[in-house]
Amino acid sequence: MILSILWTFLLGLAYLYTQLLVMPALAISGVVPNILIPWLVYLVWTRARNHALILGFVVGTMYDSTHPDTFGMHALLFVILVLASDAFRKPFEVDSNVAKGLTLALASLIFSIVQLVIYGMANGFGSNLLLLSLGGFVYNLVFSFAVFWGMQLLSKVRLTIVND
Repeated sequence: MILSILWTFLLGLAYLYTQLLVMPALAISGVVPNILIPWLVYLVWTRARNHALILGFVVGTMYDSTHPDTFGMHALLFVILVLASDAFRKPFEVDSNVAKGLTLALASLIFSIVQLVIYGMANGFGSNLLLLSLGGFVYNLVFSFAVFWGMQLLSKVRLTIVND
C-alpha cells in the first residue's frame, strides 16, 4: 500500500514537472493547458479518497510554490476537485467510460469557474478574462481527455518477462 502511494506521488511529480516545463510551450493565447486535472481525476477513480486528497493537496502546494501571487489557490482547488469528482463518480459503475468523461468535464468546468472567480476578484472581471476562461475550459477539456485516456491505456499495459 505504501509503495502504491509512493508510486502515485512520483507520478504526480512527473506530471507536475511536465506541467511546469513542457505545457507552457503548448500555450495558445496565453492559455496553458493543465494536465494535473486528468491526473486528479485518475487518482479519484483508482485510489481511495483520503489518498487522493493528500496527494492532490501536496502536489497543489508544490505547484503553488511556482505561483507566489496566488499561493494556495491550486492546493485548495485540487482538494475541491477531488471532493467534487469523488462525490460525482459514486453513483456510476467503476468501468463506465461515460462517467469518467463526465467527471473530466465536471473537473475542468469547476477548475475554470474557480480560476475565473479568483482572477476576476484579483484583477477585475472583463471580457478578455471571460474569453480566456472559456478558451481555457475548452483547451483543458481537450487535453484532459487525451491525457486521461492515455493514462488509462498505460495502466492496462502489463510487462511479462519470459526466460527461455
